[in-house]
Amino acid sequence: MGITSTLSLAAQALKVAQLAIQTTGHNLANVATPGFSRQRVDLVSAHPSFNGGVFIGQGVNATGVSRVVDHFVEAELLSLHGEVGYSDTQSRALNGIQEAFPLTGGVNGALSEFFGALSDLANNPAGLAERVSVIGKARALGDTLAQTRQVLTSLQRGLDQDLGSATQRLNVLTEQIAGLNNRITFTEVRGEAANDFRDQRQTLLQELVSLTGATVRESENGQVMVTVGGLLLVGGERFATLSSDAVGGNSLHLVTYQSPDGTAFDATTLFNAGKIGSLLDARDTQVQGTIDEVDLLAKNLVDEVNSQHALGYGLTGAVGGNLFTPITVTAGAAANVTVDAALAADPRLLAAAAAPAALPGDNRNALALVGLRGTTIAALGGQSFEDHFFSLVGDIGSQAQTAKSRVDFEQALLTETQSRRESVSGVNLDEEATKMIQFQRAFEASSMLVRTADEMYQSLIDMVR
Repeated sequence: MGITSTLSLAAQALKVAQLAIQTTGHNLANVATPGFSRQRVDLVSAHPSFNGGVFIGQGVNATGVSRVVDHFVEAELLSLHGEVGYSDTQSRALNGIQEAFPLTGGVNGALSEFFGALSDLANNPAGLAERVSVIGKARALGDTLAQTRQVLTSLQRGLDQDLGSATQRLNVLTEQIAGLNNRITFTEVRGEAANDFRDQRQTLLQELVSLTGATVRESENGQVMVTVGGLLLVGGERFATLSSDAVGGNSLHLVTYQSPDGTAFDATTLFNAGKIGSLLDARDTQVQGTIDEVDLLAKNLVDEVNSQHALGYGLTGAVGGNLFTPITVTAGAAANVTVDAALAADPRLLAAAAAPAALPGDNRNALALVGLRGTTIAALGGQSFEDHFFSLVGDIGSQAQTAKSRVDFEQALLTETQSRRESVSGVNLDEEATKMIQFQRAFEASSMLVRTADEMYQSLIDMVR
């Protein structure tokens, strides 16, 4: 042991202090960087040397720079992002469906006004003005049904477009994650820390899981494998892509999966989680189901009203024909509810009477038409027109409320978990400033040790002159 050993110890301490100061500065510089995990220098006491019968300390060593993370919290964040991605999209879609059914007016208001006009006709079966009013309300009902269906169809198309945007974003993410897998492995194989690369990858994984609800597993070499519905999205440096270019029989886009080796097939049914899964469910089940129910209501309304109207007689004595233009298929029915052309041209054909001999004061068929308002229809599940409509709207409202509650709950969990992550991995300015002063003092002390050793050398040199 000698002055050289002291200088060596001081030099190593200077290096360690400089590394610690640089790491602290890196933390401070990234205090506002999303997903950044604070880093720390792992310090250990250097192995002592045995000299003169005693162990003599050799200072400090830095074994590396590590991320301060709680892996359980990071895994929980991934899972919560997937759940929030699904429920938030579902809630937005259900709110969009609700907007198609306003509290006042809308289909319910148009139905009420139509049957109200028929009731007015029953009170004055000979009245021409009442017949014109019925025709006008019938037109308004058809327009309202068509408008409601158009709103729902537009919502469905919007979800379809969102699906395309989501698949494009997923392709960007899978490529970037695969690239980071490669950089992390390459960096860590050389014995260097890939802390910043890992933070970047974790942020991208959270977004990817939010889109797909995917499962993430990390291998021993630091690379991650991402799968969803049995499909590999990312595996090491390999990645898959999605496309929404293909169109199905309903004119809506399919999700085509292309594996890393180039194999492509329709994987629409395999995505049932995350934002993409929620978009597909909302588009193909919730919105389409509502459209189907509105079409079913329109088709049965036209059929029942026409059937009853055909049993009556108009002011001319002619047998009642169709009040609405007949609709042959249920699909698209709500967009095709129109008043029969002959009736629209001659309101006298509106059949309020049950028998020609009782004209013009007979109102029995008009009363029968009014009675359809409360008649249960087998095709509507044994409900009347209004009951079926209220049931549909009530069910949508209940689903929307449940979805909102779920979003609020899951968002609260996500916020709480993010706070827990920040408490472990976030940068605390006061703490880092304190460490900066501590490492600065350590550096100054090591510098003083160098000066002391230098003075000792100078004293020895002076002694031998």
